[in-house]
Amino acid sequence: MRDYNDRMGIISNMGDSTLSIIDLNELREIDRIRLRPFFGPHHIVCDKNSKYLYISNSYSSSISKYDLILNKIVDTISVGSCPCHLELSRNHKKLYVSNEDSNSISVLDISKMTLETQIPVGEMPHDLKLSNDNKRLYVANFKDNTISVINTVNNEKENCIYANINPYHINLSRDGKKIYIVNANFSHLKNGSISILNTSNFKIDEKIKVGKTPMDIELGLSDNILFVTDIELNLVHVVDINDKKILHRVKVGNMPLSIKREPNNKYLFVTNIGDNTLTVIDLKKMIIIKNIRVGLEPTSILYV
Repeated sequence: MRDYNDRMGIISNMGDSTLSIIDLNELREIDRIRLRPFFGPHHIVCDKNSKYLYISNSYSSSISKYDLILNKIVDTISVGSCPCHLELSRNHKKLYVSNEDSNSISVLDISKMTLETQIPVGEMPHDLKLSNDNKRLYVANFKDNTISVINTVNNEKENCIYANINPYHINLSRDGKKIYIVNANFSHLKNGSISILNTSNFKIDEKIKVGKTPMDIELGLSDNILFVTDIELNLVHVVDINDKKILHRVKVGNMPLSIKREPNNKYLFVTNIGDNTLTVIDLKKMIIIKNIRVGLEPTSILYV
């Protein structure tokens, strides 16, 4: 697979247990890798040498190590129930896994592909992010409306903060001083919002109303701009957090989920789980360039 070119996107397709390989120059799917049946790949990360992928398999409650040179799974390890998101430590030695149905974080030693420990957190942990210094892990607990803060030195939970209704995905500001929290509000039938958590005192500084059911969040080119997918309205909202308002909306595919800037900051890519497409948005003009057909229920985007 490494012979394709140096600019590839990889999409995890949870519904049919495949990975779509996207040529970022030609903006098309050039391959589709079939994993094992009923794996349900939800999220993927890559090691620093772009040799191995680590895949969270939500349906089989496992993590797979995929060799990009050999084009095959070389190891699989069981973790908690319904693993969702992954975070790889900066030294590429530890892999953190959110287990949504067992309310825990698994910590893996990726050199040995062994489970080091399981850390209990809040109810239904979904997304997680490491702090810039890698000393803390922030976990969004969807069902109990909290953010857990884990000390990665001793793997102990050091704080738990109320984060408004249904925190689903999170992202950090470039300086790491703020956590942007997507409040999906699934269970309350209200409009969605973004909460901004200050990492120095762990207090919510701002809450900004955004759409109906926001799902994922990406940083803009400037620090005051955020891009937010809305799974109910089929939109990407462009949010100015300084003025606390929506500047622009882009209509995308059916049920947009993940959103991510590509490395050259030319495009935004959005996965649409309702129509199995990847929407490509011109980042400067904020217009749709193309919709690319991928596998069933595309859930995450990785650039290698």
